[in-house]
Amino acid sequence: MVGEMMQNVVVIVSDHLSTRAVGAYGESDWADTPNIDRLAERGAVFENMYTSYPLCGPSRAAFWTGRFPHDTGVLCNGLKVQGPDILPNGLVPEDMPTIGESFKNAGYHTIHFGKCHDSGGLRGFEIVADGTRESEDVPVGYPENNDTWKDNWAMDRFAEWAEGGFPDSFCAVVDLQNPHNICGWIGEHSSLDGPVSHAISPKNLPELPKNNRVTDWASLPLPIRYICCSHNRAGQTSHYTDEDWRYYIDAFRHYAKMADEHVGTILRLLAEGGVLDDTLVILMADHGDAMGSHQMATKQVSFYEETARVPFIVAGPGVPTGGQRVATLTSLLDLFPGLCEYAGIEVPDGLSGVSFAPLLKNEEVQREFVAAEWYSEWGYTISPGRMIRSACFKYTCYLEGSGGADDPTGGEELYDLETDRGEMVNLAADPAYRAVLLEHRDMLRRHIREQEDPFYRQKVVVDKRWRSHALGYQHHSGPTAPMAAHS
Repeated sequence: MVGEMMQNVVVIVSDHLSTRAVGAYGESDWADTPNIDRLAERGAVFENMYTSYPLCGPSRAAFWTGRFPHDTGVLCNGLKVQGPDILPNGLVPEDMPTIGESFKNAGYHTIHFGKCHDSGGLRGFEIVADGTRESEDVPVGYPENNDTWKDNWAMDRFAEWAEGGFPDSFCAVVDLQNPHNICGWIGEHSSLDGPVSHAISPKNLPELPKNNRVTDWASLPLPIRYICCSHNRAGQTSHYTDEDWRYYIDAFRHYAKMADEHVGTILRLLAEGGVLDDTLVILMADHGDAMGSHQMATKQVSFYEETARVPFIVAGPGVPTGGQRVATLTSLLDLFPGLCEYAGIEVPDGLSGVSFAPLLKNEEVQREFVAAEWYSEWGYTISPGRMIRSACFKYTCYLEGSGGADDPTGGEELYDLETDRGEMVNLAADPAYRAVLLEHRDMLRRHIREQEDPFYRQKVVVDKRWRSHALGYQHHSGPTAPMAAHS
C-alpha cells in the first residue's frame, strides 16, 4: 500500500477499553485520553469496529489469526469446569497462520510486550518475559493490582528495547492490561454491596449513561436476564446505586487514563528513536466494557455496543491525517488481512476477515454485516450466542430458552441502532419488525452455513440455581456461579 520500503508496525492493545472512555470518539464529556486523541488526529478513527467475541482469550486468538473463535477452538478464557456437554478449550491449530508468523517470514523483527493471554495466536512473536513493578504513588480511591503492575513492567521492557535502537523493520505489539484493573476495583478491593470509598466529592463524578436502567427484563433472553448469576463481577455490582455506578465510571476513567499515558510513552519513544514517521501505529481493544449500561459492569455474555464495539485507530505512512472517520462495518478479524495488505505481505488463504486497508484510502468496501460469538467465560455457565450487526440493526440469538435453528423465538434480541443506540427496546417480538427479524435470522443462518459454525449444535449448560431469582439484577442474592465453584 505504501510502496516497496518495509514499513514498521506497532499494535497497541488496551484490554477492556471502551469507546466511551476515548475522547476521540466523542461519546462522553469525561474521557481523559489526550495521547490517544492526538494519535486519532494523525490518522483514522474506525467508528463501527466490532470484536468477534467480547472476552479476552477468544477475541485475541481470533484477531491474531483472522479466524472466528469456532475455527481457532479458543472458546473461553479457560475451563474451570469439566463435563460431557462442555467443549474443551483448545489451542490455535499449528497449521493456522498468525500475524506474527506472516511478518516474521517476510523479514520483520517481531516482538511482543505485555499481556499475552495466549492460546497460540502469538506464534511468530518473540515474547518478552512477563513481570510486575508496583507503582510508587497510588491515588486514594484507585487501588492497583497486577493489571497495573504488569503494565509498568511491560513499559519498562519496551523502553529498554527502544533505547537500544530499533531494528531496520519491525512488527511490535504492546499489550496493555489497563483499564482491566477496573475488575479488581470491583472485586478484591471492594465488597458485594458496593465500591471502595473515594476521596473525591460525588459532585465531581461522571453522569450515568442514558441506558443505565433496564425497564423490560421479561423481553430479554435468559442469559441476559441472569448475567448477575454468571459472572462474579456482575454479581458484585448487582445492587449498585446510581452513585455507585458513577464511582465505577470514574474509576474506569482513571484506569483508561493510565493506559493512555503508556500510549503517550510509546509514541514518544518512537519519535525519539526517529521511526515514528515510518511506523504504522494501531490502537485497539480486544473488547469493551459495559460502563454501567443496562446495569452491567465489565463484559459477559451480552453483545451490547459498549462491549462488542471497540476502539480502533490507525495512523502512519499512507494514512490520511486529520482524524478521518471510517463508518464502514468492520471486525477485528480484519486486522490480519489489513496489516498484510498494508505491508505488501501475501494474505494467507482462509481468513475470515476483510482487509481494512482500502478504507484508509476512502475506497468503498461492501459489508452486509459483521458477526460475533459467545460460548462461556470459564465453563461455569455455557450460554452459546451469536450476533449479527447489519447497517441499521443488531440481532442476537441465544440457544438457551429458544427452539434453536427451527424456532429461535425467546432467545433473540433485535435493536434499531438508528433510533435506539442505547439498545433499550427489544423489537424481536414486535409484529411491525417481523420482516426485519426474519431477514436477520436468515443472515445468521447464512453466516453459520458459510463459516461452518457449529452454533446450533452447541449445548447449553446452566445450573437451575442461576435462573431462580426474581427478574432484575437487584434481586440477585448469594454467590455467582464462579464463586460457588470455588466454595
